[in-house]
Amino acid sequence: MTVRGALGLRCAALSVLLLGAVCAGAGGPRDHRPGAGLDGVLVAADLPAARQLALGSTPPSDLVALWQSVLWADGYTAASAVTCAYDRATAGATRIWQNNHHLSPDGIVGPATWGVAAERIVPARGWMVYMGERHGLPLRLDADGAYEVYDGGRFHTLRTDGVTLAQCR
Repeated sequence: MTVRGALGLRCAALSVLLLGAVCAGAGGPRDHRPGAGLDGVLVAADLPAARQLALGSTPPSDLVALWQSVLWADGYTAASAVTCAYDRATAGATRIWQNNHHLSPDGIVGPATWGVAAERIVPARGWMVYMGERHGLPLRLDADGAYEVYDGGRFHTLRTDGVTLAQCR
């Protein structure tokens, strides 16, 4: 089976994947400001150490949308549940996901939860793909190793400190 077939990366499917991603090549403009560094940007190598997500203490961000997209890819929520806000529904789905992945079902996305999710991100033809239980979740790495998503007609970096995604604004 081809990578394309295994991941189900068809244009129709991509419209509901991570953050409104659409069929596009691996190239495209980047949203880095020269000299801005990687503060507030999710670097692939840092995913297991990403910011903790917890009900009542997590501000909306692209990082929350990534976690909600993992829950969707694994079949725990609907695509419409990707809202960038860590709400009760997200915490509840997280507890079930954690229990099913042999983690403490506390509803907090910390190092152990991020680590288990990170184990399922694999390279596939210029993309990084979270191999979900029901869906493939495409991501792209920029030259600095930061995750990028296709949203609002262009590629841009996935932010840990705010919401930049069109579907969450």
